[in-house]
Amino acid sequence: MSSIVEIVTEDQYTGYGIATLLNRILKETGSVKEVRPQMMYNYLRNGMVVKGQKIFGESLRQVTKAEVIEFLERYCKRNQIVPISSNTNPDQMELDLQM
Repeated sequence: MSSIVEIVTEDQYTGYGIATLLNRILKETGSVKEVRPQMMYNYLRNGMVVKGQKIFGESLRQVTKAEVIEFLERYCKRNQIVPISSNTNPDQMELDLQM
């Protein structure tokens, strides 16, 4: 899987764009659940994407790249989703610790 920083390529995102990125992360980590785009718009409205800033109505705007990265990192940590870094060496051996 790509790291969060690698998949956030645009400068600004809508709620739909954030949901698309989050679903990509969920799919790559093996999760069967998906996030509906409406959930991200609710998160924006309730100030959960950009901490302390409710983004709706007159204050509706796109979310910056840095804000998206911060949100995705918080979401993954809170939901115990472990993104696998692409920096792992494919030649490294693995230990079989199952008993």
